Amino acid sequence: MSARAAFEDLVIGAGSAGCVIAARLGEAGRDVCLVEAGPDYGPLAEGRWPADILDARWLAFSHAWDTDREDRSQLRARIMGGCSSHNACVMLAGAPSDYDEWGHGWSHAVIEPYLRRAEEALRVRRLSEDELSPWHRAFAEAAGAAAIRHPVNIVAGVRWNAAFAYVDPARERLTVRADTLVDRVLLEGDRAVGVATSDGELRGERVILTAGAYGSPGILLRSGIGPERGLPVGEGLLDHVGAGLAFEGTERLHREIAAFESEHPPAMGQVTVEARSSTCDEGACDLFLFPAIDPAVEGGYEISAGAFAMKPRSRGSVRLTSPDPRAPLAIDHGFLSDPRDANVVAEGVEAIRRLVAREPLRDYAAGEIRPGPEVAAADHVRAAARGFFHPTGTCAIGRVVDGDGRVLGLERLRVADASIMPTIPRANTNLTTIAVAERLAEQMAGG
Repeated sequence: MSARAAFEDLVIGAGSAGCVIAARLGEAGRDVCLVEAGPDYGPLAEGRWPADILDARWLAFSHAWDTDREDRSQLRARIMGGCSSHNACVMLAGAPSDYDEWGHGWSHAVIEPYLRRAEEALRVRRLSEDELSPWHRAFAEAAGAAAIRHPVNIVAGVRWNAAFAYVDPARERLTVRADTLVDRVLLEGDRAVGVATSDGELRGERVILTAGAYGSPGILLRSGIGPERGLPVGEGLLDHVGAGLAFEGTERLHREIAAFESEHPPAMGQVTVEARSSTCDEGACDLFLFPAIDPAVEGGYEISAGAFAMKPRSRGSVRLTSPDPRAPLAIDHGFLSDPRDANVVAEGVEAIRRLVAREPLRDYAAGEIRPGPEVAAADHVRAAARGFFHPTGTCAIGRVVDGDGRVLGLERLRVADASIMPTIPRANTNLTTIAVAERLAEQMAGG
């Protein structure tokens, strides 16, 4: 790493939030260095991005961080654009009440303009009915008004990630350090002055952590910023917990998907169904039913559906397994530690079974093959609970940072990603993460 004077801003992590923060601060004329642990394949126009990362139809697993166990719920991307480079491209906002409960200067009225700004930058559009696969269209018909055709950040079949939307237009104004693993924040007293990385030190007048709900607390903890300073860093981890069912497709399903595929590429996630458990407040939703389609190993397609609790009560934690930044983090989601979450997900599983048993879905699903109709919903949930890849809450507003993302008790150190959300929105979190970063970038642009 070549030596140079300090930057004005060090943005640590080029995921969804980091791409926004770096680009907006660069646009404001600040001297910004964007640091990413994974590779940067350059501008999209240069044609060097891997095919699986570009293909918006399926989740991409080629650039995932290592984990300490076989736990798919920990999946996160190590690449420019972060999880926006490998996710399902679902760009849903939470309910207004989700943001009103954050406090500390946040509310739905405050964040709403930034949600719209994020949609514009990501070129979000809603899937047309003609784009829905037979499986997803049948779910939409069965669910009626409760079905949501996904708003997506897909442009001509390409997953339009945050690197394309934000970094590419701003590259001439940024210094990008890819393949650079950040160990810890460098402190002089109570002031952040830079970071220690795999290649040496980087100095900055301000350090902004955007390494996500797993990575940001990991960096803080390695820096001695946590319980030692009275901050519950890494505590309060939240994700939407759920469980899935798999079905055998009928001959009609395979025939119609083959005909559909001749004109439209089928995609994994296209529809979400809102549902309410028996304990949900009137007028609200606390369940998402998520039908999916995936390529089968031996050709053809597999069909499934998952039920996820969108306002979970169970919380987990992110801790260190070692002071070595290359060591996997100890991620404990705490799924179902509050038994009420298990009850909500079980009701969602039962709701999927009822939907699949009625027309038009029963014309496409020959039978339940995982776990099987003989397995009680509650038993299946306890055995197969998993996350929805929406971690939040580990550097929460009011506990670790203030409403502007400033780490409590420290100067020139901020966190500006999904980790600061004190509660989880009842929606896929990528759009909210980008909106949070848009607002914080605007606040930081003045210095």
